[in-house]
Amino acid sequence: MTHTIDNRQNTQDEYITIIARTVADAMRQFKAKGLDKLGFSIVGPVDKHQFSLADGNDIATDMFEGNPMIAATFRRSLAI
Repeated sequence: MTHTIDNRQNTQDEYITIIARTVADAMRQFKAKGLDKLGFSIVGPVDKHQFSLADGNDIATDMFEGNPMIAATFRRSLAI
């Protein structure tokens, strides 16, 4: 009998999101920062998002003047 053990309790995920005007710009930054060599890989879709900054009890402030931007999120798992 074969069992697969999920070692997720022995890892910690680290995320980096690159915000850019185009997908090409985001991917260029991924390479320029060497994230591929650091073990990061893309998670989820790369798509347009609108961003707001929540700061305390005040109403969230639109970022980038409310213009949608491309968001690309990358993850790597580190042993702990």
